[in-house]
Amino acid sequence: MKPQLLALSASVIIANSQFASAAPNPFQDARSFAMGGTGAASSTPAAASFHNPALLAIKHEDKHDGFGLILPSVNAAFADDEEVIDQIDDLQSDIDDFNDLTDPDEIKAAAAQLSSQFSKLNNDTVKADIGVGTALVIPNDTFAVSVFVDGTSKVTVRSFIDDDDVALLDAIASSGVNPPDLDETNLKSKAAAIAGSIGELGVSFATAFDIGDNKLTVGVSPKYVSLITYEYTANITSFDEDDVDEDDYKTDDNTFNMDIGVAYQFGKEGQWIAGLMVKNIIPTDLETTSGYSMDVDPLATIGIAYSRDWFTLTSDMDLTENKAFGFEDDNQFVSAGAEFDLADLAQFRLGVRHNIGDTSDSEGVEEGTKFTAGLGFSPFGVHIELSGLVSDTEYGAAAELGFTF
Repeated sequence: MKPQLLALSASVIIANSQFASAAPNPFQDARSFAMGGTGAASSTPAAASFHNPALLAIKHEDKHDGFGLILPSVNAAFADDEEVIDQIDDLQSDIDDFNDLTDPDEIKAAAAQLSSQFSKLNNDTVKADIGVGTALVIPNDTFAVSVFVDGTSKVTVRSFIDDDDVALLDAIASSGVNPPDLDETNLKSKAAAIAGSIGELGVSFATAFDIGDNKLTVGVSPKYVSLITYEYTANITSFDEDDVDEDDYKTDDNTFNMDIGVAYQFGKEGQWIAGLMVKNIIPTDLETTSGYSMDVDPLATIGIAYSRDWFTLTSDMDLTENKAFGFEDDNQFVSAGAEFDLADLAQFRLGVRHNIGDTSDSEGVEEGTKFTAGLGFSPFGVHIELSGLVSDTEYGAAAELGFTF
């Protein structure tokens, strides 16, 4: 069920947490989450390490330019319009009831019902994502520094119904005579769960160069990366989502990687910012126990942002495709977001995110168009952020506590 699967996704991060807690998509802070996942040109310094380290050295409004702390930012998203885990639980319970029946008419009716349940469950998929991050930043246009920790985890579960099982149940429904006990010896259908997690501990550095009246900034984030996968497959009669994170189904690895970014601030009042971010410039991967690969490839994103005293408009586009991990689509997002600020005390945000990646060979949950919104409250340098996400198949939320001095 939903809470259990989100808890499992969180446990994968915890298991990965030598420092804290794609493959899973890169981490988003709550402000970015509310603005459609944008940030390559619009991130605040406190969250710049997650989106573009070059933004650490950009001149922002005074409310963003001081010492910053995110402690912490958390988000979660869930897609299960088919209620897969609930269907599996109900199916297991109904199989147990079926095995206790003795009346032929009841057996026939129960077998017909089970056949329908099996057919309905075939290839149904559920997905859960969770992310957590924290950062400490000292922005400066000469030499800015940030220390950050983040983790993202994804779990997908899918059912695989065997035609022979449906045929067996249909035969029992027709005859009702001497049915065998339904168990792993005569049912072939399975359910599979694939989970992956990436945890990062890094330090970002950025500096600025004057180009006429404009400013070019460059940033880099060397980081230690920890990767974990779990792959669990079981007969439909014994599948238990609580077993996914057992050590028998786990692989892990640790490595070093780096993010790089550039930003260009221009306009009479520096109101325009263009940004480019490349995450994970060193390709790496980790295979699951059966050899399924979680690829962590370079991901490039460009962005543009326009800011005035009371509003920000921004847009990002991924230049590379993030390969699917588990039962989902590849994704490559085009995003847009807006923020409206009321007297530096409250902020209202909106966003939209659309997947232009390859969905022709969808393995499960589709990554379509997502709509986001959020509220921020920032009295006396304290930042409280609340955000939400909804699409045809997915919903999510984010929350954050931060400080700026």
